[in-house]
Amino acid sequence: MVFIVAAVAGLAVWSLTASYQVLFSDLGQRDAAAMTAELDKLKVPYRLEGDGNTILVPAEQVHKTRLKLMAGELPLHGGVGFEVFNNADFGMTEFVQKVNYQRAVQGELTRTIQAIENVQSARVHLAIPEQGLFKKTVNHPKASVTIAMKRDTALSHEQTVGIARLAAAAVPEMQTGDVTIVDQHGNALTGAAGEADLQGGAQLDSKRSTEEYLARKAARVLDSTFGPGQAVASVDVVLNLDQSKVTTEEVLPARGAATGLAVRQRVVNRDPDADGVQGARPDDVKRSTETEYQAGRRVEQVSVAAGAIRRMTVAVMVQPALHEIQREQLKEVVAMAVGLNPDRGDAIVLYSADRIAPIMPHTDVTPPQAPAAPDTAQALPQARRGEGFDTGLAVRLLLAAFLVIAAALLLYRRRRTARARQPGRLSASEREALLRDVRGWIGNTDGAAALDRSKP
Repeated sequence: MVFIVAAVAGLAVWSLTASYQVLFSDLGQRDAAAMTAELDKLKVPYRLEGDGNTILVPAEQVHKTRLKLMAGELPLHGGVGFEVFNNADFGMTEFVQKVNYQRAVQGELTRTIQAIENVQSARVHLAIPEQGLFKKTVNHPKASVTIAMKRDTALSHEQTVGIARLAAAAVPEMQTGDVTIVDQHGNALTGAAGEADLQGGAQLDSKRSTEEYLARKAARVLDSTFGPGQAVASVDVVLNLDQSKVTTEEVLPARGAATGLAVRQRVVNRDPDADGVQGARPDDVKRSTETEYQAGRRVEQVSVAAGAIRRMTVAVMVQPALHEIQREQLKEVVAMAVGLNPDRGDAIVLYSADRIAPIMPHTDVTPPQAPAAPDTAQALPQARRGEGFDTGLAVRLLLAAFLVIAAALLLYRRRRTARARQPGRLSASEREALLRDVRGWIGNTDGAAALDRSKP
């Protein structure tokens, strides 16, 4: 009973204690400092976890507090945006205005880049040259971008090109080649060749994406036929990365004629008498005809972009045993699914597991070890980052369930004890002895009553 009272009291105290949820996580030191300073102004209680990069507030205030912080003018991500001009001083000089404008552009670019998937933090620096009427050389503005990615992620070439174009489009007269992008390790993601260098690595991504797309199409057919995990397909493609342009020019004759259309004709008759020739006959007149034709032309210009498939090879491995006819039919189906072209030199091979010789096990193979248990101290802050999961509520529910089960067990035990204490049914001899005792008690009672009545 004492245990139940103590548990109920503990549950009441736990229920009255405020439950905290994550307000912001994975914050930098400057952002965390700005957030906590603003929370102090708002007089909102908070807690810090995970080396100070995670802020927790009471669960009933998390959404309201987040909206208040987002509505404020906090210098998040270590910089400010165009809100720097909200309270501008009328006496601000032109130089200060230029500096604030550059800071605002850098801050807005930083926020936009940090909104990209898998980007943890970013810094943008702009080098904008001074403009003047008497300057002979015109220098283009330049930008340097430092990007820190999240763990186990990397920036793809498409994202690198997109960031370079984004920065170039935000600053007037800036070209894509004027943007330098480096990662958190100092590795340059862009080269001196500009966008051409950025797109050089995209060829490998194009090959990889094409292979993955075709492999998924083949795997969809195999999974529908044998079930998931019973077959695997691998596709390798050779892409034509050369761009070509072909121009064809053809002369078109007139309709219904082997030549062009006659647009002008001139006939010249020459008389021999006019040339001073004596004794010339009338039929000696010379006649010449000049005809000018005009024919049509057809000019065809074909541009072939890079990325066309030059050759494709497909390898398929299936787990079930197949007959020769079944293998040939399956090869035809997979070839049609991925668009195999034999005239292009494409090839496909298909093997079943029963056709491959088994690999003899090695006796010195080290037995697999059980994976190490995750560190509880590191796993707890990660679990608390989920805002949809209330840890305090779950603990209270578990405590309530435990108390209900304990009370039910205690009640059941008491009932069993009470039943065990109840007397059982008496035998015939026990009933007769009990009856004699009762009669004796009654007789003694009647005799005592008669004696009392006989007394004066």
